[in-house]
Amino acid sequence: MEAPVWQEPPRGAAADPAVIALPGVERLRTFLDGRSPLPPVARLTGRRLVEAEEGRVVYALPVSRWLVGPKGTLHPGVLAFLADAPLLAAIVSLLPPATPSTTAEVSTTFLGTVGVGDELRAEGRVIHVDSTTGLAEASITSRDGRLIAHATSRGFVLPALDLDGDSPELHQVEEPEHATPDPWERPVDGEPPGLRDVGGLELLRQRIDGRLPPPPIDRLTGVRAVAAEEGRATFALTAHPWTTNEFGSVFGGMIALLASSAGSAAVQTVAPPGTPFAALDMKLNLIRPVFPDGSELVATASVIHSGRNLAISSTEIVGGDGRTIAMATGTTMLGEAAAERANETQRLLA
Repeated sequence: MEAPVWQEPPRGAAADPAVIALPGVERLRTFLDGRSPLPPVARLTGRRLVEAEEGRVVYALPVSRWLVGPKGTLHPGVLAFLADAPLLAAIVSLLPPATPSTTAEVSTTFLGTVGVGDELRAEGRVIHVDSTTGLAEASITSRDGRLIAHATSRGFVLPALDLDGDSPELHQVEEPEHATPDPWERPVDGEPPGLRDVGGLELLRQRIDGRLPPPPIDRLTGVRAVAAEEGRATFALTAHPWTTNEFGSVFGGMIALLASSAGSAAVQTVAPPGTPFAALDMKLNLIRPVFPDGSELVATASVIHSGRNLAISSTEIVGGDGRTIAMATGTTMLGEAAAERANETQRLLA
């Protein structure tokens, strides 16, 4: 098997910092008209901004085979990954010049899934913005308009920067040519292993020690399982340059994906062999920004409730300096209800 794509030299770049001097919606439009480059995370996954107006933005994400998780279907964390972008951008679209903002929390409810070859469309809309706080919601739909997920967020609006001079003059960015397509456009080498008739804990241990190959989403992003015991799972992600957003920090959606992977795996460790399960929701609190310094982001998830129909997990993500960078809680459906949901999904995808 070839080396993971995330270990290749990154493509894309952060925007010119001077873009902050523009009104929020104009900042976003520089990514539509080519005055700002595509960020590395867009070149890695295919996620892109497609519409921007005051109070409303739309991002799209092609559902490539790289987005498949260990169950052989779209990794639910991809929905939380995608939701983060339009939620913050919708708030940004109403901000005045020189005013930065950041996401504080994101709550995502998973309602369905899509097949490989589809495209997800995430439309973010502002609920409220004032001088300190922004609230937004996002609907994620499939190409045929089915609602796949719904998300809400709270963002902090930071004090305006004291900038000198006029608004910047930005020119069309010349993207370099490459001998190969961007990672998300390439064929996947091998297929995901899918679920087997063994316990979830044993499946995780087989992934950790190399008896099972990692799923495509892990090979694309660098998310990986590193430890597992009953009721507990630990995943890690190197803060590598491919993870970065339009302004050079690690994209919050990547942290959401890491949290989702760890939380779902923790529940998997307590599920009897053959038990169907389906992620229902995840709430993520982002505590501090992360930068692509090569440090390890470690997500440790524990099951805090496991019943007949539902399980709840709690996940803490720490950075390379040992400080907490994010916290998450998630709910997973178990047993017959999850099986019925899976059957309904297969019917819709057929």
